[in-house]
Amino acid sequence: MEIIVHNEYSSEKKVILRNPQTGEKAVILPEIGAALVDLELICENKLIQLIHLPGEKPIGENDLYPSALLAPWVNRVRNGNYSFEGRNYQLPINEFNLGNAIHGFLARKKFETSEEKCNHELAEVSFIHNYPGDFPGYPFPFIFTLTYKLSSKGLLTVNFNCKNTGETNMPFACGWHPYFKIANADISHLAINFSPTLKYISDPQMIPMAEEIVSFPMPVQFSETTLDNVFKLESQTNHLTELTDIESKTSLFLKQNSVDFPFLVVFAPTSENCVAIEPMTGNTDAFNTGDGLKVLSPNENFTSLVEIWIDKAKI
Repeated sequence: MEIIVHNEYSSEKKVILRNPQTGEKAVILPEIGAALVDLELICENKLIQLIHLPGEKPIGENDLYPSALLAPWVNRVRNGNYSFEGRNYQLPINEFNLGNAIHGFLARKKFETSEEKCNHELAEVSFIHNYPGDFPGYPFPFIFTLTYKLSSKGLLTVNFNCKNTGETNMPFACGWHPYFKIANADISHLAINFSPTLKYISDPQMIPMAEEIVSFPMPVQFSETTLDNVFKLESQTNHLTELTDIESKTSLFLKQNSVDFPFLVVFAPTSENCVAIEPMTGNTDAFNTGDGLKVLSPNENFTSLVEIWIDKAKI
């Protein structure tokens, strides 16, 4: 295994975790939220591209937030306003058409490389962002560490760790916003299988206003159903989401601990052959509703991970 760092003129710094024997690789941009912008893994001796970057804008300006780390809040805070432990706070409005604060503020922040580990079995890099708590709308300092590990067996692990470095409690939620594809498969050939219990219905500001028990059968075929919803998952240590190309019978698997990440967004953007599969610790507007909100005490850590691999389809 190997770790390659590219500092090319007039382009972003890239960190590549690579298996030189198979060609499998993961490419990360540490200076743009430590975003995963390329992932190629092998299934039946064939390298398959798995990450898609939808939209026309560069990743640092992209309204669809491809591969973004969502923290210290996920999805939306209504009107950017929330109260915590008796005080009211105002976040910047960055979803202008709906009037919300969206997706936290780490997605486009610069991360520094903090640790590297590389041997025959794995290539691993940790990226760190130290937030000093210098914005009045979120005056809660923390250190966030995002760690990517590519194993020689074709498993990508993404570890999320946030430590409250302040002297008071801090409200916190965390999520991840990757868009997945399976090579060049058309969206009409993709299906998804996961284990939801509830589906949330949104109001005109895209804030959940109601919930309904999930009654549709699995797998869901995107040729028949449009999904753009937050789901509550069955509580499992190892919750598995399977995205399948029906024609090639190849699947991408995403495993999360749905005790740590009890929510999942599934979103297929229009005119893009990809599906966003977004593990989240809290529901949309958790800063106001408390639904999934975590409160980290001084020096407390949140940590959990997501694992990704590909294999022949099981659905």
